[in-house]
Amino acid sequence: MAEVNMADIDADFSKKSSTGMEPKIAVLLAYLFSWLGGLIIFLIEKENKFVKWNALQALILGILEVACIVVISMILGLIPYIGWFLFSWLGYVAYVALWVLGIVAIVKAFQGNTYRIPGVCKLTDKYFKM
Repeated sequence: MAEVNMADIDADFSKKSSTGMEPKIAVLLAYLFSWLGGLIIFLIEKENKFVKWNALQALILGILEVACIVVISMILGLIPYIGWFLFSWLGYVAYVALWVLGIVAIVKAFQGNTYRIPGVCKLTDKYFKM
C-alpha cells in the first residue's frame, strides 16, 4: 500500500476548512475531544485534506485510548488484589502517553505540519480517501 503524499495534505493548511473554522482550530478540536471530536470533524469536513487526515488520525488515536483502557482493565481485573493497583498505574501511563502524542500532533498542526503518530499513521493512510 502506498503512503499518502503528506506534501499534498500539508499544502491544505493555508486553505479554509469547509467547516468555516481555521484548519488548525478544527485539528485542535479533533485531537482535544478524542474519538468523538475526530469523528465529528472527519464527517463534516469535505474539502481540506489537512483537517480531514488529522481528524481521522485523532479518531483512530481516540479509539486506541479506549481500547487500551478496556484491555488493561480486563487483564488486570483477573488478578486479585494487586490488579486494581496495577491497573491504576498502567492505565494512567498508557493514557498519558497517548495524550502526549495528541498534544505533539496539535503543536505540529499549529506549525502547519502533520505529525505522523507511529503505528496510527499507517491506519490513517489506509482509510484516508479524498
